[in-house]
Amino acid sequence: MDSPPSTSTAAETTGSDSTVGDLLPHASVDSKWWYWIAAVPLFALVGTLLGVVFAVVGFLAFFLGLGFDAGVLSVLPFFAVVVAIGFVAVVGGLLTLVFPLAVYVDARAVAESETSEWRPDPALYGLVALAGAITTTFVVTVPLALYYLYRRHEAVGTP
Repeated sequence: MDSPPSTSTAAETTGSDSTVGDLLPHASVDSKWWYWIAAVPLFALVGTLLGVVFAVVGFLAFFLGLGFDAGVLSVLPFFAVVVAIGFVAVVGGLLTLVFPLAVYVDARAVAESETSEWRPDPALYGLVALAGAITTTFVVTVPLALYYLYRRHEAVGTP
């Protein structure tokens, strides 16, 4: 007796989707998960600019004699920079957590899309994003994000 034809898809038969993929959200290629990926290079740029501002304020305060005895005007720039650094640290922590997830979910959506000729391996991209986020922060994640967004744009048209 013949068995009924299988109705499983390619996503159901791969090992990575049977363990991790079931826990993560499924998205379409039109979803906005790529926003999280695009946030990484933008965040690195803002963090770098904030570091430059902090260095300039520190230089002016130290070398031009604007000490704490100058009153409120000398303390306000330091307070603003400290608050900004705290904000950047919180956002950076959030991006470190969400970036690998966003790369995996979006790569799976692009790979499953019928409109895309590019088939990124979600597990590979997700693992590289996770390793980069944990070990080197922006040394790996910024180039990965830029490369992924470039390839995504060529295949899907967005961003």
